[in-house]
Amino acid sequence: MTAARRQIRIEASTVPRRREATGAMLPGKRKTGRPRVIGPAELATLRRLVDDGVSVTEAARTLKIGRSTAYAALAGR
Repeated sequence: MTAARRQIRIEASTVPRRREATGAMLPGKRKTGRPRVIGPAELATLRRLVDDGVSVTEAARTLKIGRSTAYAALAGR
């Protein structure tokens, strides 16, 4: 393998790792991954339901989100 090809191969393998480290896989996007299931409005509704005495499980069913997602949102993750 020539030195030029070796250099191109090395650079090509480090670019994805560098992009992962910064969290910007695509130009113009802040980060990649799944979009958030619960937004600010849903979070406010979830908190209101739980504060009113509804269980987290029932509030999650009402909002049609997963129970673990509801607990994670309430924990601030």
